[in-house]
Amino acid sequence: MSAQQDFTTTLQLNSAGDMDKAEDWIRANIRGRWAVEFLGMEEKLDPGLNRRSQVLHVSFRFGLREDLDRFKRDYAGIKTPGASAGAKRPAGKTAAVAKPKNKGLFAWLRS
Repeated sequence: MSAQQDFTTTLQLNSAGDMDKAEDWIRANIRGRWAVEFLGMEEKLDPGLNRRSQVLHVSFRFGLREDLDRFKRDYAGIKTPGASAGAKRPAGKTAAVAKPKNKGLFAWLRS
């Protein structure tokens, strides 16, 4: 079996906690191989609030196309080709999230 993760998406996250939540969701919902790569940080200015915030750029890689599509659709809220509008979850339903097993990549980098 190949150890490659050929299907990639990149997200901007507001905090290390958001990155940890994404990793927890992946552990609970993804069947194939996956990897997370911290790409860097950027300072952005929010013109409405006139304040600066740090944004994390993170790459999520998956070994299976269906895992990428599930992550984009169910976690990140990104519409994927072939996803129908009627395929949304009913209001009040959320994806199962596993309890954190360990700190995420970003927490490891800070230590």
